[in-house]
Amino acid sequence: TIVSPPGTSEHQIGLAADITDQYYQYKNEELENTALYQWMSVHCAEYGFIVRYPKDKTDVTGVMYEPWHFRYVGVDVAKGVN
Repeated sequence: TIVSPPGTSEHQIGLAADITDQYYQYKNEELENTALYQWMSVHCAEYGFIVRYPKDKTDVTGVMYEPWHFRYVGVDVAKGVN
């Protein structure tokens, strides 16, 4: 599935990174079952990151669920501090 047209990726502007387990070679929903994702989903906000395309927000983002795609938004925003 193509999720972003060429030239529109958050990766290109330096705001996003795909983080995967070195022992898990596929980028699909099963990645959420790895120890790495479990840790990242709990702790990423401490470092200013969010899961950019969460499972329960596909209707809002318009992009399929991507448990490997983390975007930097800053610690305050990631933790929901206003």
